[in-house]
Amino acid sequence: MKLSSSNKVDHTAQPPSGERASVRIVLVAATSFLLGAAATAVWFEVAAKRNPITPDIQAEGRTAAEPSSMPSAGMTPSARTSVANLPSVDPAVVEIVKQMIPNYASLSLDDGEKILRTAALQELASATKKTDAQVKAAQEQLLRAQNGQSAADQQAALKQLQQAQTAATETFQQVAARLQAQIAALRSLKTAPQ
Repeated sequence: MKLSSSNKVDHTAQPPSGERASVRIVLVAATSFLLGAAATAVWFEVAAKRNPITPDIQAEGRTAAEPSSMPSAGMTPSARTSVANLPSVDPAVVEIVKQMIPNYASLSLDDGEKILRTAALQELASATKKTDAQVKAAQEQLLRAQNGQSAADQQAALKQLQQAQTAATETFQQVAARLQAQIAALRSLKTAPQ
């Protein structure tokens, strides 16, 4: 019996559509997480700009009814208490800010924050290049594993991809946390009595 060419089976190494979909889901979830982390950092930055840390009004001997040029004057008593109870700025971070902005005393707070944000953005860009390369390598390893390797190899490759994505997220969060600490240190330097 002779097989016709139309009865031949194509044995290309295409992963099942379910496996491709699971990789897409992981990538969408990781991207959503990173976007959420970035949005959170922006949210806290905007909130910090609107409510800068200042001394408690009552510590200055005024009442909340008195007008003040201090931004905390319009805060509720519980908000003033929470601002007053914030931990002090780490002296090591203050020293880092002084090294990054040697002329901090002559700059406005906004100009100093721009310098810190620019430095953080450069650090983030550098970290992104590094982490993108790691994530891309892990994605390629996962695709190779899906094209003919065992289920255990595929799971190991998927785990490696997830670890690379987690490491990238942690790196971004660390940069954002350092920026927040540096901005808080700059604000404490600018509001401290000279």
